[in-house]
Amino acid sequence: MVLWAAVLLACLIGAPTAAKYVLPVDSYATYQPQKICAHKDKPGTVALGRWLAARGGTYGGTLRSCSSGGASEHKDGRAFDWTLDARDLDDQAVADAFIIEAFADDELGDTDALARRMGIMYIIWNDKMYAAWEGFEPKKYLSSSCRSRKTCSPTLRHRDHMHISLSMDGAKGRTSWYVEMAAAAAAAPPA
Repeated sequence: MVLWAAVLLACLIGAPTAAKYVLPVDSYATYQPQKICAHKDKPGTVALGRWLAARGGTYGGTLRSCSSGGASEHKDGRAFDWTLDARDLDDQAVADAFIIEAFADDELGDTDALARRMGIMYIIWNDKMYAAWEGFEPKKYLSSSCRSRKTCSPTLRHRDHMHISLSMDGAKGRTSWYVEMAAAAAAAPPA
């Protein structure tokens, strides 16, 4: 519980910049499907969602009902929706800025450094999917519930929100981004 409080405090004061990282960058996440049903959010998922919502948009939620059909990382607390509208220029700019930042190289040349440090497994946004196991290269995305983009809703096309799924370690706050934030929060002078 102390780590969780430190992570939330760090989210409020800001994440470390690349120059402040001490730990090496994490490996690319592999695909880890939902296997259990959780009844509460994972701390890393909530911390990242709140950190992103502080940049714009809103925190669209994490958990989904376990009684609904199909598998989803939402059901085990590892996915959240960041409510942004792809048709709104301001929201598009916020989303683009995060994608550029998340998939940028760090000063040591580590590719997709921030996304890997956050434990991002994949992102779906605006008809594209960025998967860690494919080096976050953008691929065209069409929900299996849609026959074509024209007949698909903005929600299923991920045009009214950005879906972010985390690895098990990312969701639990055990990747370098969360650990470094907790360390920075612990070292910060009391307010």
